[in-house]
Amino acid sequence: MLRGPRCRFAFTLVELLVVIAIIGVLVALLLPAVQAAREAARRTKCSNNLKQLGLAVHNYHDVFNYLPTSGGYSNAEGPRPTPNPNRKGWIVSILPQMEQTALYERFVPFFSVPEGLFHVDCRDELAIVTKTLHCPTDPDGGALITTQNQLAGVPVATTNYKGVIGDSRMGGAWTGSADCHNTVGCTGLFYRNSYQEPQRLANITDGTSNTFLIGEDLPRHNQHSAAYYCNGDYASCHAPLNYMPKPPTPADWPKVLSFRSMHPAGANFCAADASVRFISQNIDLAHYQALATKSGYENYSMP
Repeated sequence: MLRGPRCRFAFTLVELLVVIAIIGVLVALLLPAVQAAREAARRTKCSNNLKQLGLAVHNYHDVFNYLPTSGGYSNAEGPRPTPNPNRKGWIVSILPQMEQTALYERFVPFFSVPEGLFHVDCRDELAIVTKTLHCPTDPDGGALITTQNQLAGVPVATTNYKGVIGDSRMGGAWTGSADCHNTVGCTGLFYRNSYQEPQRLANITDGTSNTFLIGEDLPRHNQHSAAYYCNGDYASCHAPLNYMPKPPTPADWPKVLSFRSMHPAGANFCAADASVRFISQNIDLAHYQALATKSGYENYSMP
């Protein structure tokens, strides 16, 4: 018996193109959802980092009855300067409360030498990266930087989390209260000469839940970001939230010593009660600056 040719079943070219097009559409629809889910996880991790810092600050306050202080940049600043400022930042003070006692002990010998943290033997310590100080959304997080003010050429670890100096008009830029960065009397809670007037939670008459304690920043936009140095661990709410010039101008400190993040449309802040809130970059500037002051008696609450 004669057999006819076998039937072969296969996709036509048109059918194959349709399938590829459908797969492409599905991938295009799925990719933003995957990216959004990943960013949500990163933002949660960032929020948790801030929470840990806030709790560490409270634990420090419980022990010493004042907030962690920064040790001063120069012996010519403020009304009561120490002859030999140690230049440590407030973050160094809370390392034991962050389960980083071993790192804190490495800094201790430099508290009592004339150069403080500028001592050449302290450079290894300045370059130690602490993961809790970095937002996972910042692709530069954890990188050593050699362009930090007063530490040019020295590889140092940076921080995405800065203490809030208040609404101080840094270098006379933007709007806000009088510039206090090189003296005392700031409207916020952290500044480089705070060792001359340690702040207490009792000083926060605006309410701890309505006062910023710590916020986010991006070292690529601000070359005052050295993690352990008193002139790298604070920023002001004088500029609008998420002010980011393109290209970045990290040396323009009067304008960029402020708060920003890589999170879409805002940044995380830890309040003085250790709660963490996401603040929209569209927040009214007067509202934003009111939250930065500890005793401004403004009629604003945390969003």
